[in-house]
Amino acid sequence: MKLLEFEHIIQINDPDQPQIPPLSRQQLWECLLFRARHPGHFNPALSSRLENVSAAGFVRYLQFGKMELRDEVILVPGLEIRTSTAGSDQPLFAESITRIEEPAPERLFVRFLYRRDSGNDRGNGQGSEHDGIDVDEYLKSAYVQNDRDAVRIMREIARDGLLSSGSWLQ
Repeated sequence: MKLLEFEHIIQINDPDQPQIPPLSRQQLWECLLFRARHPGHFNPALSSRLENVSAAGFVRYLQFGKMELRDEVILVPGLEIRTSTAGSDQPLFAESITRIEEPAPERLFVRFLYRRDSGNDRGNGQGSEHDGIDVDEYLKSAYVQNDRDAVRIMREIARDGLLSSGSWLQ
């Protein structure tokens, strides 16, 4: 089975652009953790439930349409979130890492790394395109747009103070 592997990075803070409200590292971590725990808030096509929740991680069941995936989510607090489909009965293999990077003070980035079954591999050896469409390129574009939308929502959550104690998100 062929794998699709790619990564991209989104800048969160840039002291040279004061018109973009900065997020603290803690706010960013809490927003990324919220996204991992409640993906339906970022993509209404998803619903989820969690099991075995601890400070080290949890098991997440993602439901979209008639398909359900079981993810194991491992947390490296304040740094990264690792997800991986678990079990041999999963309809597809997928792994991701969402990592906070701070190459200089106040310059926060999030790096998104993905590995998953290729959308181009139908197992019949017919090449990498379906009816002239490179499915993997489409998937990459969809992941990038989804992550950009998620960062926009995270900024709104932080701006509105929704991660503070007593908010409806807590």
